[in-house]
Amino acid sequence: MAVLTQTEVFPWVESTLGGKIIAFTRQAGRESGGRPGWFITVERTGGTQRYYVRGERGEDFGYTRLYGLQREGRLLQLLHAEGIPVPEIIASCERPNVLIMEYVDGLSDFTLIERPEERDRIARHFAEIMARWHAIPAEKFVNIGFLVPQTREDYVIKDLEVWEQGHFPLLKEPVPLVTFACGWLRRNIPDPPARPVLVQGDTGPGQFIFKDGRVQTVTDWELANLGDPMRELAHVRTRDMWYPTGNLLKWFQYYSEFSGVPLDTHKLRYYNVIGMLTTALALGPAVQQMDPRDEHAEWIAQDIWSKRATAEALAEAMGLELPPITLPTADAPYVSQWLDVLEDNLRNELLPHIPDNFLQHRLRLNLRLLAHIRNVAEIGHEIDALELADMAQLLGHRPPNVRAGHRAMEALVRKAGPDMDEALTRYFHRHALRQEALMRGGMGRAENIRATPID
Repeated sequence: MAVLTQTEVFPWVESTLGGKIIAFTRQAGRESGGRPGWFITVERTGGTQRYYVRGERGEDFGYTRLYGLQREGRLLQLLHAEGIPVPEIIASCERPNVLIMEYVDGLSDFTLIERPEERDRIARHFAEIMARWHAIPAEKFVNIGFLVPQTREDYVIKDLEVWEQGHFPLLKEPVPLVTFACGWLRRNIPDPPARPVLVQGDTGPGQFIFKDGRVQTVTDWELANLGDPMRELAHVRTRDMWYPTGNLLKWFQYYSEFSGVPLDTHKLRYYNVIGMLTTALALGPAVQQMDPRDEHAEWIAQDIWSKRATAEALAEAMGLELPPITLPTADAPYVSQWLDVLEDNLRNELLPHIPDNFLQHRLRLNLRLLAHIRNVAEIGHEIDALELADMAQLLGHRPPNVRAGHRAMEALVRKAGPDMDEALTRYFHRHALRQEALMRGGMGRAENIRATPID
């Protein structure tokens, strides 16, 4: 399914609101989450008003078959009625699949806050709000289609199955790291919490709007489910990598203070694996079947980041130290000179003369894709050789090519027992670092980010 455009969406919006859209801005970058969204100004009798229009992601993301936009809309209506600061739903439609929400003024990028005391004040307010939505009885969410966990396994498996159903059947080629991580999660499920809570599913910095030292509204609830509060904190830690808070442990302390739930570092490390893995689960099919209109370079970067972060989270949970690896350096002057020309043309001739913010964003994506192409051209052969040699150590034979090797690694992972967890985790980390080298200069916000220690 193609990405929604304003041509499909705006006629319904104008008809529903009874006015005319006189200005709009297409949301772009990480703030959009890759989904179509628009900030609009509507003129009606009596004046103008701003709204936010949120569209469906499309079928590139298999998990949306169950974690869809209309489900998110129903949850927002329930939370709004419970007094949680979330955007009010003005109207919804399934064709086109969009929500019209109230416009909330403020910022979402936590890294823009310079004063530590303001960071603490907002973190404390967010923790208070999180404790409030965790206090809502789980049974209230049953009427909008949420399942209340009944067993220890329910706290992990039912949500994991949603991701797996949107991942494995849609792949063209296996992703052995994802297969391994899913198996490890099933074999190491922790004890259940005292009671299930509403887990936002991707919560933390960047997922709320703030102004004047206060949280104005909490956004992006598409991945919400009922689960363990430690999973919620693990997602805060994941998002802290993208939007460094500088005070992550205080977020956890404030939450425990308001909720009365103590921090469990063992469970937090376990759920951190899920927090890091879900991006690779979501993006695996998308990066293998890329639509040119997708956030292509961003998806590649996030997929690579997720694989490295998952391997590091697995190692942390197992108590493993991961040493650095030696990577090849570029030595392809003939190829590089033409890529230099192309990059200069795009960056210096075209980009400065594009007035539209969204089209600027699209060109920057192409520059990041060009960085990826440059790395593949300059060091791709050496990376493949390292990958083949590394796989040979585990497989007992050197695969004829990388694709065949990854298929063989998939078969190995599926039959391996826990005794191979350490060796496989170390291999997958080296594999992810090599993939990261092929995206060097195009990783965007994910360039060189690491998880904040929780010890």
